[in-house]
Parts: sequence; C-alpha cells; structure tokens
Amino acid sequence: MALLWASAAVATSALVAEPIYSRDLEVRDATKCPDSYTSKNGLNFTTYCDQNNPFNDAQDPFNSPSMQDCMEHCSRYWGNGEGCFGVVWVGDTGDCWLRNSSTSTANLKSETGNYAALIQNGDMNPFDESCPNSDLSVNSLPGVEGIQYTTHCGKVIGGYDACFSGYPSCWDSPYVGFYHTESLEECLEICIDQHPLCRAVSWNPGLEIGFANCWPKTGFPETLTDPSTKQGVLHSATITQIDTIDSNCPSKTTYSATGNKNFDIHCGQLNTGTNITNLHTQNITACMDACATNDQKCVGVLFDSTLQGGYKNCYLQNSTAVITDQASATYALLSGSNIPSSTGTGSGSGNNNSSSSGGSKSKAWIAGPVIGAIAALAILGFALFWWRRRKAQRGVGGVEKGPSDVSHAGYGPAPAYSPGVGGHGGTQHPYFDAPASEMDARPTSELPASTKYAHEEDGVVNKKSATAVEPHELP
Repeated sequence: MALLWASAAVATSALVAEPIYSRDLEVRDATKCPDSYTSKNGLNFTTYCDQNNPFNDAQDPFNSPSMQDCMEHCSRYWGNGEGCFGVVWVGDTGDCWLRNSSTSTANLKSETGNYAALIQNGDMNPFDESCPNSDLSVNSLPGVEGIQYTTHCGKVIGGYDACFSGYPSCWDSPYVGFYHTESLEECLEICIDQHPLCRAVSWNPGLEIGFANCWPKTGFPETLTDPSTKQGVLHSATITQIDTIDSNCPSKTTYSATGNKNFDIHCGQLNTGTNITNLHTQNITACMDACATNDQKCVGVLFDSTLQGGYKNCYLQNSTAVITDQASATYALLSGSNIPSSTGTGSGSGNNNSSSSGGSKSKAWIAGPVIGAIAALAILGFALFWWRRRKAQRGVGGVEKGPSDVSHAGYGPAPAYSPGVGGHGGTQHPYFDAPASEMDARPTSELPASTKYAHEEDGVVNKKSATAVEPHELP
C-alpha cells in the first residue's frame, strides 16, 4: 500500500504545472514537429509544420500523444484496400487524422498548431506480385538449417496473430501489424526471429493492406483461404518441417564444453538471468558449447526443446539469479558461477528439484509468472509493515517516495519474451481479436509441463549434430 501511494505521489508530482521558459518552448516545438521522420518499420515522412492538409480521410480521427506517434500509426494502418499516405496531427487536441492516397501537397494551408506529414515518393510502390515459388512447393530457407516451408500462392492466413517480440508496441486493430518486407522470403526470416514461435506468414506485395505487409503467424488452418478483392494479392508460407530437437534428460549433471569449460546441468529448473542473445540448437550440449565460445561473458544457458518460445531456443545469459522449478525448462550454469542466495531451500545444483522463492531483476524468456507473484506478495507484505510502523511513529503524514521501478525492456540484441510475461518492458500485452476480414489474433499457450533435455549414450552426453536427426512433420 505504501509503495502504491509512493508511486501515486511520484505520478501526481509530474502533473503539477511548472514555469515554462523560452528555451523550453523552443525544445518542445522542435520535438512536436520534426524536420522529417522515419517510422520504426521504415516508412519515411516529409513534415509540414504549422500547416493543415484537410480532406481525404482514411478513417475517423483518434487521440494520439504526439505527431511521431500519429505517424507510427500511419505506418501500421490496415486500410480498406489501401494504406495510409499522410497524417495531420492537431497539437491542442491530440487528434490524429490519417490520409488516403488522394492526399497531396495541393491542399496544404497555413494553420498554427496543425502538423501535417506526407509519405515520401516511392515508399508505397508495390513489389512484384508473382508467386516466388511454385504453389504448394516445399522450400528451404537460405541460411536457416533444419526448416522447410510450403508456399501457398494467392492464399491468406486469417487469425493466428500475436504480440510478437519484435513489435515495439502492440496495438488494437487496425494497427496490429508491424513488419514491412520486400519479399516472402524476407518475411519468413523475420518469422524465425520471433517469440513466441512463429509457424507461418502472410505477405502482401501490392501493399493494398498498408505499409505493414508482412504478418507473422503462430499457426495456420488446414485449408488456407483466398484474400478479399480489397486485400489484393497475398502469398503465404507455412513452416511444415522442423528437424527433431533432442529431448532426453542426461543422467550426468556436468558437461565439459568447448575450451574445457565445465557446466552444471539443472533438469526441470530455470535460472532467470539476463539474456544476451539467442540462437537455434538441437540439444543442450550445443547450446552450452555456444556459451563457452561466446565473447560476451556468458555464464549460463536456458534451453527449450519444445520451441514454444521460438525457433531460436538456446538463450545465452551473462548473469545468474535465483533458481526456481519449471518442468519445461532446462538450464546449465558455468561451474563456479555465483548464484544469489534466497530464502528458499537449496541452490538447485545438479538434477535436483530444490527451488528458491524470491525474485530477480532480470527476466528469462521462458520463465513463468511464479517469481513475479512471490516477489509481489513479499513487497506488499513489507510495504504494509512499513506503512503501519511509519503511521505509528509519525501519525498521518506525507508519503515518502519509494524506489523507482527498474526497467527490464532491454536485453541487448535479443528480444525479451516469456509465456505469460510480456516481452516489451515486462508488460503483459493482449492478443487481439480483429474483424474477420483482417488477421485476428489468437493467444499462445505455455510450454508443456514436460522436461526436455539433450541426448546421452552410455552415460556420456552426446553432441548430436543437426544432420544426425530425422526431421518431423509439424501438426
């Protein structure tokens, strides 16, 4: 309670009016209307400050906190046969108006407090609409081992959208999409990098649905459908074959990796350290070898043989945290690495089931919500005790400011993802249910509660290569 009051006090103080000096006005004006702007998915805008560009509405206006945010929505807008070609943002009201393809500089007129922008020439030009492969052909993705996909020419996958880890923010329809690519293959390459597991894509070369023309999917139906006339041409690709991931649990609790670096293997547990990067491996031994040769001070790994967290299932970590039980997780720790103490039982060394209660300042991608719940209860309990003690000592007085929250949005080059825990700054993002004419969202499930580990023969952990296993068909 005390912490909640402290947070409220901090938030309230930000709303108190303060004197505005001339230099503040100059800075704010420059921020309000930049000279030019490129959206996070690559759409380029030319801006026209203190000018209005009326008419040619793509849809009704909505409230937006800034001109930049208004342009970001334009770049992700799913249009009715076409995308967004410009914006007008009204500074006093925050209204954001999206413009259709009929907009141009011809209607620009001077109007203080209005900020217009038009996309740069060529950014909405369509790509080659021919199907890149034969219909229903099975193809390999260059540079990505162990995966084959089936091409579906002129077909679209409705639904199966999610708040993927690569999205900078997750919005409701008609702004659910984000990625823009020049080819179906490039769209698939983005799919491979996503968390949770991306199993298909739909791609619109003509940009009839808008600039965000690449849609990763968490799954696909047995039969794909034809797009509507206003959606234009769409091609889809479904990942129909992935090489089998080794899922046997080794009886030995240690492994000597490349460079004679020894790791302690923990079955059915996880260590919520800080992820520095992720890659795809077929067993935990290859994952440990990758950590041993990493030059970013890797001290541990998390390995997910279920792939539900994503195709890149080996997470390299450069810090350690409290050990907790998680049946679907496997981690290995570089021998001699320190594990923070906790109020729980045991350190979890080796293949045991001891767990620790307590939290960590960093989140693992495949960690469940257990740590956060326990930490929240502990914080609330301490806050209640602190509040009562302060009240007894001081009576009814001012609320002191508590410590500020620590942001965990950045994990270096690798995106942050946890089933049940948001991948964008620790916030749980909703899955969207867009209209049937669009690609409505579907939630993803937790990793199955089964322990998955590397293979061993005769008591020795076996480094199985990618070519030594048979591929399996996805359901």
